[in-house]
Amino acid sequence: AHGVPREWPEEVLTELVDLPDGVHEREVHGRVDLRALDFLTIDGEDARDFDDAVYCEPRRGGGWRLLVAIADVSHYVRPGTALDVTALERGNSVYLPSTVVPMLPEQLSNDLCSLRPKVDRLCIVCEMTVSARGRVGSYRFFEGVLNSSARLTYNRVARLIEHGADAVRKDDPELARMAPRISALHDLFGALIE
Repeated sequence: AHGVPREWPEEVLTELVDLPDGVHEREVHGRVDLRALDFLTIDGEDARDFDDAVYCEPRRGGGWRLLVAIADVSHYVRPGTALDVTALERGNSVYLPSTVVPMLPEQLSNDLCSLRPKVDRLCIVCEMTVSARGRVGSYRFFEGVLNSSARLTYNRVARLIEHGADAVRKDDPELARMAPRISALHDLFGALIE
C-alpha cells in the first residue's frame, strides 16, 4: 500500500551469486581476532537478524572493558554496486506485523551479516574502557572477526538477572554459562544510568 519494494532487481540477484558462503581465513587477515571472547547477541524473542553483539569484562583496577560489535556490511556491500544503490533506496528494513521487508537480501541480513552463534562473522568493533562511575575513557574502532557464543533474548537475560545462575542452570545451562558476561553488562548498565 505504501510502495515498499518487495522484489530485488536482477542486478542485485546477479551480485548475490558472487558472495561467499561464509567467512574464509583470507578475509580475516588484517582484522583483530576476537573469536576467543564470549560475545553475546541479546534481542527480542522473534528476532531473525542479529546485527550487533557485546562483550564485557570487569577491569582489575575497577570499571569495565566493553566491546560493541556490529556486522561488517561494508565488506560485502561495496559503494556503487547494485546492492549498495538498492539498499540506499530502501533506506532501512520495514517491520510489519506479519512480515519483514529487509533493506538487504536475506543472504546478507540473515546470514553473512547476522552475528549468529557458533559461526565466524566479520564485524566492526568499538572497544571502550568505562570507569566504575560510568565514564567512557579510552576507545578505539577496528575491523574484527568474532564467533558469537550465544544468542540470548531479553526475557532469558532478565530471568538470569532476577534469579541468578544457580536457578537457571538446570533448564538453561547455556544461559548459566554466560552469567559472568551478563553480570558484567548489568553492572556496567547500572553505572551508566547513575
